[in-house]
Formats: sequence, C-alpha cells, structure tokens
Amino acid sequence: MAPTTEIDRNRPSPVYHQISSRLRERIVNGELPAGTRLPNGQELSRQYGVAYRTIIKSLEILKKEGLLVGVPSRGTFVRAQQARTVRNIAVTVDQMYHQAVASHLEVFQRTVNSACVDSGFHLQLFSLPEARVFGIENQTLLSTLLRDRHIDGLITYHGPPPEDIARLARMNVPVVTSRDVYPNAGVPWVMEDVADGARKLVRFLVGGLGHRRIKLLMARKADPTSQIIRPSALLAKALAEELRAQDIPFDDERDAVYSEFFWDKAAPTVRNWLSADKDRVTAIIACDDDLAQQAASLAQELGLGIPRNLSIASYTYGDVIPQSTLTAIHVPIREIAQKCVEIIEQIMGGQTPSSAEPQVQLAIRQTCGPANV
Repeated sequence: MAPTTEIDRNRPSPVYHQISSRLRERIVNGELPAGTRLPNGQELSRQYGVAYRTIIKSLEILKKEGLLVGVPSRGTFVRAQQARTVRNIAVTVDQMYHQAVASHLEVFQRTVNSACVDSGFHLQLFSLPEARVFGIENQTLLSTLLRDRHIDGLITYHGPPPEDIARLARMNVPVVTSRDVYPNAGVPWVMEDVADGARKLVRFLVGGLGHRRIKLLMARKADPTSQIIRPSALLAKALAEELRAQDIPFDDERDAVYSEFFWDKAAPTVRNWLSADKDRVTAIIACDDDLAQQAASLAQELGLGIPRNLSIASYTYGDVIPQSTLTAIHVPIREIAQKCVEIIEQIMGGQTPSSAEPQVQLAIRQTCGPANV
C-alpha cells in the first residue's frame, strides 16, 4: 500500500482528520477493498511524516465508523461494509433569511422530507449564520457531523460561500444546490428555467398586451466574475435580453433598478418612473411579490389604476402563494425539492447526475391589462 502522503499543515482541519479522510476516500471508492491489511502504525507514521499517536487517532476514527477493524496479533484491516438502514440528509438555510422565507422553506422542507421517506433517508434541517457550513472561527455542529460521517448528503436551500462548497467536494460529500449554481465547483444543481420564465413574461406583456415602456424592479445585477450564480441575477439578465430581442429599447441604467430586495432602496426610482410627464412607464416587472405589491401601492397613491394605467407582474413561488393576485411567473418549489432528493440518491448510488431546470408557468391575473398609451 502506498497512500498519498501529502499533508497540508496550514489547513484548519487537524492532521489526523486529514489522514483519516484520505484513508476513508480510498476505502469508499474501492481502492482499499474489504480485507486489505494496512501497514502498521510505525510504517504509516513514516509515510505520512507524523507522530505515531497521530496515526493511532486517525485509525480510531475509522474504526468507530466501522470502516476498519483491529485484529489482535495480526493488524488493522478494511472491514466489509454493511448497508446502513438510515442515511442522513441535511438541508441548509441561511439563518438571516429564515423568517423572510418561512412559508417557502416550509414547503421545500416538507417536500424534501416526503421524498426522503420514500428513499429511506432521514432529514435534518440546519439554520446557519450566513449559510456557512464551516464556521469562520469554530466548527459548526453540521461540520462536525460531516467530518465524522454522520451526515451522508447535503442539499442547500440558500447558498453557502463558494469555499464551503469546494471543501465539501474535497471531502467527497454528496451535495446538490437548489436555486444557486457554483460553476467552478462541479456540484449538480436544481434551478428553475429562469430564461424561459423571462421569455414568457416579456412576450405576454409585449406581444399579448402591447406594452413597450417596461421597467424592471430587480434584486441584483449579474456579475460575470461571481463564483455563485443566483436566480435573481439570472432573471435580471434574461429579462433585459428578451426585451431587446422584442425590439424594446432597454438601457440598464435608465430602465432598471437593483434593490437587493429592499423597497426603500428602489422607491425613489420607481416614483420617478410613475411620475414622468412624458413616456411614463406602462408596465413594471418585479423580482418578487413584496416589491411588486409596494410598487402597486405607490402607483395607486399617485392616482394610477392597476391595470388601467399600469400593469405589474412578479416572479414568485406559485405553489406556495396560490392566493396571490399578481400576474406572475411561478417557481415550482415542490418540483425543485423533489429533484434535489433524486439527485442526492443518484450520487449515493454511484451515478453522475445532470443538473436540472424544471419548467416555470405564467399565471395571468388582474394586475396586467392592455397598454393604455
């Protein structure tokens, strides 16, 4: 046996955890099959360049996990693995957004839980500061459970930092991200077809209702250098591209406001749009229901009728808020949740699954009408 012996002493993970992680990977991927006898502790300490007691701590971790077994007078052997009856799946959510998205999260969690039961998984929810799986200074409970292999797979509901996703990939933890894409990490993701949603909405307003003075009330701009691609940024980009494709003049500085979901940040610009004496806006597309409702309230305050003088459309969780009165693109949150569990199951089964883009639907309601020009 000739293990990879490089140890990074600058990493926050203790050396003995690095050694146990490398041995674990070789056992799990079949490089060290059941019955393989490991070199003795002195030989391993020489190969890894660490103290004998460090090797013993590494091996004890794997023995507790049932991956290794010590046989008196014979040595340490890779143990034949028995199928576990329960596999633990974690769902992570950003603690800051927990209350704001409580209804969305509840539906997502309930759907994941139902799918987990069908797949023989046990679900655990972790509400994390800044969605961090690994703490900045201290280990989180989740990171400890992952390190000790008590969590078998992870679904992110709000995206952790890119460095956390990269670290999970190095640990060979099955991960699927929901509604966030990490293009450099190589992990599968599930995000609704944002571009199709933008096409449906713009073509309805332009081709169906005749609007040509359309403004965008968005959360954030697309950043080509970002290590995370979020649906809110994709939406802004896709809407702008579709407006131009429909020969609608669109200037990013003049015809869109990026609010980071805060109405106070957007309100002055929206007021200017609605108060213009000439070429006043006839339709607004908002990135979520709250901003759309705030824009509608401001329009009515200024004496504009909805939809007689102004049409408003939104991008929302249609199967979570069915009572919404807004014309909207519906995000299929239940389908996204189900697909996440399917992908986790495929990874655990040794497959290489593809990412998924569930289709969205346009719900036409009373907040949109023909352009009154």
